[in-house]
Formats: sequence, C-alpha cells, structure tokens
Amino acid sequence: MIENTWLEIALYPGCIQGFFLAYLLQRKKQSNREAVRYFNALLLTLSILMLLRVSYQPSFFKTFAEIILLPDVILFLAGPFIFLFTRALLRLEPQPKRIRLLHFVPAMIHVSVVNTFLGLHLKGILTYLSMRQVFIGFLWIEAAAMLSLGIYLCLSLHTYYRYREAFFEKYAAPFLGRFLRVFFVAGLVLLTFWMAGFAYKLNHAQNDYHIYTLFWVLLVAAIYLLAFKILTTPSILELPKLLDNKQPDYDSLSPSALQELEQ
Repeated sequence: MIENTWLEIALYPGCIQGFFLAYLLQRKKQSNREAVRYFNALLLTLSILMLLRVSYQPSFFKTFAEIILLPDVILFLAGPFIFLFTRALLRLEPQPKRIRLLHFVPAMIHVSVVNTFLGLHLKGILTYLSMRQVFIGFLWIEAAAMLSLGIYLCLSLHTYYRYREAFFEKYAAPFLGRFLRVFFVAGLVLLTFWMAGFAYKLNHAQNDYHIYTLFWVLLVAAIYLLAFKILTTPSILELPKLLDNKQPDYDSLSPSALQELEQ
C-alpha cells in the first residue's frame, strides 16, 4: 500500500462517485443489460477498493499484512472487466462461462499469493523467503499485472476496430462508439508511463510510487468519464449486432438508434 495525501484527496470523492454512477447505470432501462452489468462490476470494484484504500491506516500493516495489499488486485480485474464490457457493448456473442471465469484466474492467484504467502512473510509468520525474494516476488507480480492489462487493452481495441469496420460497411452514419478508441489509446499511454516507472524502479532499486499514484488516479478518471459518456448517450447501449452475424441484424436496433442511423 502507498501513503499519499493527493491520492487520498482524489479517491475520497471518487469512491462516492463510483457508487453513485453504478446506481444510475443500474436504473437505466436499456436493452444491453450485459454491458451495463460488466461496467457496473468494474465501477463497484473500483469504488470498493478505493474505500479500502482511503480507510487504510499505517497501524493496519502488521495486524493485517496478509490482506493489506488486497486493493492492488484491481490491476488484474480492470483488464478482464474492460474486455468483457467491450464485447458486450459491441454486441458480440457471450463467451462460454468457463472461458469467462478463466479471465479472473490471475486475480485469484494474486489474492492467494500476495495477500497470503507474501503477506505472511511480511508479517513474519512465514520465513521461507528472504525479504529480497519477497521483493522480487512483488516485481514479478507487477510485471504480470502490466502484461495482463496491456493484453486486454489490445484485445479490446482490436474488437473495437473489427466492429467499426463492420459498422461502416453496413451504415452510412457516424459511429456512435468512436469514443472507445480514445479510451483504449489513453489506457495504453497510461500503461506506457507505468512501464517507465517500473523500469526506473528496477534500475535504481527504489520504490518510487509517483507513477503508480498517477496511474491509479488517471485510470479511475478515464473509467468515470466513460461512465458519464454512457449515461449521457443512451444510444451507445443500443448498438446493433454486426460481428459474428452473416446478415445485418436490423431487428436488434431500438427505434431511437435506428432513427439516428437513418438521419
């Protein structure tokens, strides 16, 4: 965990805002409930973890060392939720349940390894590893988190480009989901900064969390801006099914979305 006053200032209102946005999205009467469900899962996960972060006290470390790093599991949850939300928003067929569950295996490993095995070493209950080995373990986990997020952002961006190409082949209208590209590219830019901070830490053997703090705040800001966009543009949740369909699925369009396409 990190202690940073500016991070706490950003996360206090962000936590409340996240719960409120999830509530508003849940109340919206849209046909694409699957996309709302995945996006709300992302919002609620962020909000709960922010609540845990801002309620953290330094005295908690020794008492709860085995679970004190739990909020960092968001690094393994954000990617799968973003990817599954993208697929649902662009109306792809849902993946089989067993495949969807596989997306969350890294998060479960993170909880079991970091918050139990490595955490118990920090607490002194386990002594199999030296502190240097524990630190190396944290580095491997952070590298895996960066790789995971990068893969899911690239997969989401690839899905977006496929859908956009299919959209323009069938409709002569502006693509309502074009804002998603900005979101994915921004995510990749943030990931690049995170990788730069990670490389700096490796080269200087110092824990400088400024990049980590910036990444946290900007990631939350990007996701919340996406939530506002969905709230203010209801037709985004009414995009037609295009991929994995041999014929245009005009019947899947709501009257409001069809009217926009015909303009």
